[in-house]
Amino acid sequence: MAYFLLAGQPPFVRENVLQFLAAHRNEPARFPPHVEKQLPADLRALVLRCLKKDPADRFADAASLERALAACACAGAWTREQAAHWWQQQSAEAGGSPNPRGGFGRKM
Repeated sequence: MAYFLLAGQPPFVRENVLQFLAAHRNEPARFPPHVEKQLPADLRALVLRCLKKDPADRFADAASLERALAACACAGAWTREQAAHWWQQQSAEAGGSPNPRGGFGRKM
């Protein structure tokens, strides 16, 4: 979710399901260059750590992730109220619920 919100796309965009699955299994996640240069390095590293292939390389639990997020230089950029308001706006603009029929009919 964090990757998608920051990049505007999933981590592995490929032409078909087989290419998507191969990338998901074998390639490390990376932000597109135009996104990468706009993100603070600590936030970028945190999100990519969440997407590591080996679970031992990810955060051990939600509390560890929360502490790492709070330690990011940009952590105070939004208040909880501002974030809640943003989510409410996004939900309203999206029709209130996700479309369950996404899937492989489009590029992944």
